[in-house]
Amino acid sequence: MAKKRIILAQVGSPKTSKVSDVRSYLREFLSDPRVIDLPKKYWNIILYLFILPFRPKRSAKAYKRIEFCGFFPLVEVTRGLARKMQSILGENYTVEAAFLLSDKRLKTALVEASANNEEIWVLPQFPQYSTTTTACVTDQIEAVGLTDEVNLIPSYHRLRAFIDLAAQNIEAHMAKYPADVLVISFHGIPVRYVTEKKDIYYQHCWETFLLLKQKLSLPDEKIHMSFQSRLGSEQWLGPYTDQYVLNLVETKTANSIAVYCPSFVADCLETIDEIGIELGHEIKEAGGEIVFVPCLNNGEQWSQAYTEFVVAHINRDQEKIDQLTYKMDEQEVIKTLPKQGTGQTKMDDKAKKTVKIMFLTLFLDLIGFSIIFPMFPALAKHYLEVDSENYFLKMLFGSISSLTNLAGTDMSAIVLFGGALGALYSLLQFFAAPIWGGLSDRYGRKPILMISIFGLFSSYLLWIFSGSFTTLILARLIGGIMGGNLSTATAAVADVTDDTNRSKGMAFVGIAFALGFIFGPAIGGILTLVNPLEHFPGLAVYGLNPFSYAAGFAAILSLINLIFLMTKFEETLPKNKKLDNFKTANILKLFKPLPYPAVNRTNISYFLFISAFSGMEFTLTFLAVERLAYTSMDNAYMFIFIGFIIAFVQGGYVRRKAHEVGEKKMAIQGLIAVIPGLVIIAFNHSSVMLYLGLFFLALGSAMAIPTLTSLVSIHTPKDEQGRSLGIFRSLGSLGRVIGPIIASLLYWKFGASIPYLLGAAFILIPAFILSKLSDR
Repeated sequence: MAKKRIILAQVGSPKTSKVSDVRSYLREFLSDPRVIDLPKKYWNIILYLFILPFRPKRSAKAYKRIEFCGFFPLVEVTRGLARKMQSILGENYTVEAAFLLSDKRLKTALVEASANNEEIWVLPQFPQYSTTTTACVTDQIEAVGLTDEVNLIPSYHRLRAFIDLAAQNIEAHMAKYPADVLVISFHGIPVRYVTEKKDIYYQHCWETFLLLKQKLSLPDEKIHMSFQSRLGSEQWLGPYTDQYVLNLVETKTANSIAVYCPSFVADCLETIDEIGIELGHEIKEAGGEIVFVPCLNNGEQWSQAYTEFVVAHINRDQEKIDQLTYKMDEQEVIKTLPKQGTGQTKMDDKAKKTVKIMFLTLFLDLIGFSIIFPMFPALAKHYLEVDSENYFLKMLFGSISSLTNLAGTDMSAIVLFGGALGALYSLLQFFAAPIWGGLSDRYGRKPILMISIFGLFSSYLLWIFSGSFTTLILARLIGGIMGGNLSTATAAVADVTDDTNRSKGMAFVGIAFALGFIFGPAIGGILTLVNPLEHFPGLAVYGLNPFSYAAGFAAILSLINLIFLMTKFEETLPKNKKLDNFKTANILKLFKPLPYPAVNRTNISYFLFISAFSGMEFTLTFLAVERLAYTSMDNAYMFIFIGFIIAFVQGGYVRRKAHEVGEKKMAIQGLIAVIPGLVIIAFNHSSVMLYLGLFFLALGSAMAIPTLTSLVSIHTPKDEQGRSLGIFRSLGSLGRVIGPIIASLLYWKFGASIPYLLGAAFILIPAFILSKLSDR
């Protein structure tokens, strides 16, 4: 008779608590597609840029806390269980522990057993089956080509001994250390694994919980189920243990809370440190106490009972197996299984329609707004040639000369001309946005949008016939004032969304901005290649100019936008919510602090962020030309790249995950992500480094801007959405006035690197302010 090899398969632990060993362990663990199933090319970016540089140091400290004489509990307890089972079974069996990520490796044990012609039994030490744990074991069995030779016991979540001994363990600890309630905390997995991949794990957890609940003499309100150890930003099984337990304490539901973790048969980092130490400290600070209930480990009773269960399987004794296992009606279990969701409320049909219309409105608006960007140098040259004696033109270039003298360098007047026109537009938006927002709170979103878009249409008509610089300035004045309607469009999105899906709606606003800034400059550049004066020279007397085709295209877009709004858009602000929030003729009073501290803090954070970010945008082309000899087309490619990254991140990540991660948390993550981008660009001398920096800048802004917008909306009453978001947009416009001015002065006075390095340090201020924001 062939000797039987019993292999207790466990995950394992790092070799030591050194950061390098923990990093190697995490790299291997998190590279397993069973654990993280995201596309490898995307996951590797996250893993190597965001996780491995930072998480190992924190994890190493945690492993150090549970390390004993250079050993880790999970490994030593599993080896101890193997020794006890060997003692019970005798010489006809070989029992050993093997690990996925520690020595002795599972693959090695399997190859040795096969070479000795032994009957192989593999026992994954995960009570509940999951594709993230047990399937990792089967993958390694398949990898060594032993699928047909290996016998597997995939789970034991309903094993009587497992349930009964766990209940005895819990009761003994609660008798010694009285607790108000018991929380049964399972290891979490992403909800998607259950809903899409049909992982049975959640059902197994529920069965274990029900059996423990039946066995324990506790009333229903005294025993709770939760999930721990989530990783990343997507929705995991919930409720989350840390949040749930903290809520029990903060709501005075319980003060002393016992926690038991039946996903683990051996104590490890997730039980001893995550629950016993970290959660214990957090709850203590909140005024409560954690009673940590250890796992079964390799206790005598468990070792004996588990061995009996394994032998029944080896002997194919189904009757004995049935006796050792609790029976449950699977259909009844499924009926009572609590539903897991994403936490988001789905938008109704009206909300979806409104968001789509506002997306198109903003997209068309932003194309018209940005279509002028590539024309600034040519505009300056044109009006200097045809209208050199114009009062406003002389005044503008006189101011630029003064600025040049102040900076002490030969700054390009033509480049600053474009900046001046841009700053004028942003300054007007700064004052106009809260006015439009307040008026929309009073009269409704639709009439204000109609008026402002008609105003934009008028400004573009003026631009078509701006033969003089004065007419161009007038067109820009009207356009800047009417461009403040962006706050009204944003408020309309806020009207039809709630706290759970507002970030999704605001992400569409962000995508419209990104796409508008992609197509606008591209269309503007193409249309300036054709001079309408060559086709209609007789119209020069009416002010037709080389830029009239671009102005005409923007006018057509505004007219289409106006007609579309008139026929398709339904008012989003209910009549009973229209209030008179516009009570002053003093514009500056509109910017006094709102009676909502969270909104004020978010507004300040947004202003500081946009000031730093827009300074980067303004000087980026200078840096690219100076260091890399970029042409205008090369510069256009940069902004197209930024726009596509923003659109991709906001469309594929922010709109789906912002509420799950938390708007505040994602906004802070976005701000922090901008910092490496600024630092990389400060020191870059190659296109590869430049585009790497641009990636971080685009990633960070894509995460920060829509979530900051959502935070303002979430913390503002429904009847003041327009005014509040108007102030938010205005402060952004003010940041786009101040940021470029400061950044350009720093650039020309101290060199290319300084504005980026100072900007990176400056971003920490809004991140700190947001960290103090109260959770909603």
